[in-house]
Amino acid sequence: MLKKQSQVFLTLLFFADLIMVGINWNLAYFIRFFWFNYPPVDFIPNYRVYLRATLIVLLIASFCFIYAKMYHPKRISRFRAELRSIFKSNLFLIILLLGLTFFYRGFSFSRIHMVYFLSISLLNNILFRLIVRLVLSFMRRHGKNLRRILVIGAGKTSVNFINKVRENESLGFIITGYAAQRPSEVMLDTAYLGDYDKLPRIIEELDIDQIYVTLDSEHQSDMKIINHNLAEQMVDLHIVPDIYNTLNINPEILDFDGIPIIAIRQSPIGGWNRVLKRLFDIFGAIVAIIILLPLWILLPILIKLTSPGPVFYSQVRMGLDGCSFHMLKFRSMRIGAEEKTGAVWAKKEDDRRTKLGTFMRKTSLDEIPQLFNVLTGTMSLVGPRPERPVFIKDFKSQIPNYMLRHKMKAGITGWAQINGWRGNTSLEKRIEFDIYYLTNWSIWFDIKILILTLIKGFINPNAY
Repeated sequence: MLKKQSQVFLTLLFFADLIMVGINWNLAYFIRFFWFNYPPVDFIPNYRVYLRATLIVLLIASFCFIYAKMYHPKRISRFRAELRSIFKSNLFLIILLLGLTFFYRGFSFSRIHMVYFLSISLLNNILFRLIVRLVLSFMRRHGKNLRRILVIGAGKTSVNFINKVRENESLGFIITGYAAQRPSEVMLDTAYLGDYDKLPRIIEELDIDQIYVTLDSEHQSDMKIINHNLAEQMVDLHIVPDIYNTLNINPEILDFDGIPIIAIRQSPIGGWNRVLKRLFDIFGAIVAIIILLPLWILLPILIKLTSPGPVFYSQVRMGLDGCSFHMLKFRSMRIGAEEKTGAVWAKKEDDRRTKLGTFMRKTSLDEIPQLFNVLTGTMSLVGPRPERPVFIKDFKSQIPNYMLRHKMKAGITGWAQINGWRGNTSLEKRIEFDIYYLTNWSIWFDIKILILTLIKGFINPNAY
């Protein structure tokens, strides 16, 4: 019954979208040639031609909407996934219309009209889908359009899944309970309904709509008996993979020639995000270099006057995917500072520093040349601070998940640094903040970190 209701709803949604397309196509005509008329035209084309073309537009739109998968059930998908379908379908629609009108010689359709049509369609589609989601959310909060679900499993994966469902009441899921070979000691607030052999009876008596299998990795062998007991059942079956017991970064379900693959750990910077972050880095680095131009002149002069040796200092650090690079700094220590000690951490009252170097390290002025690392692509404006490979050999075996920070390009500033975890402070807390940054990355998060870096200043008591 629920499946039939869902099909009816999606069919109505499809026809509603087509009605809006027809309205938008004709509305764009009046906006282009009468209400707005920009750029102005000397000749107004016959409206009947555009009106007759509406049928062709609707046929093409039908294909584009279905191709973009706009009518798959989206109860558990985020609104941005629906936005992608909307943009994809409208983009295909306008490309096909432009191609068709280019080869059609019987009439010259206005290209500006096409732009208006695309703009109106995108806006109307987004607003309409948003309203639909709000209405469905309202209905579900008042007991309508609900789904009764059964959870199979009794481990950490099950607990996390149930908590997520309860946090998202607008999805309209009612958790009837869980089934497992034995009651769980960690799921006391969820009803235990029986073992796997009781699944057919549970589904029938409780009128279950959907089943979610949430087995921990050590219980995956239970799938055989679960499949056997569900073989004759008609409910929707979903499998929730055990990724809760593994630290995951940017998890994603991939398709390899029909085989689903779950990527657990991968860089959050990919595709257009990589391009966006790179353009942001280049623009930001160029602006910073120009603003700091007086320091580019003053600091090299002071370094030369206060201590013998070169102005710049290059040090090997580990960056993206564990690749080493040479990080630039203004020299703040004496020549041969590590000849006797080898690679060591800088410490308070470190006698290896020059007088000017002490001031530069406290104010982070020695980091300015790293803007050139950003321009060359070995570093980013924002990211985990890079460490020396000689130290990483020990860190990666002592600190869990330490190497995950190298799934992102190293940065001049970072989430850990603006929260005080810099210099000789807790490495565990630094890694915790770095991983939080990786799992929550967005270009807006980068902008927030840069703004906080400017507000809090570059002086840090732990910078030696």
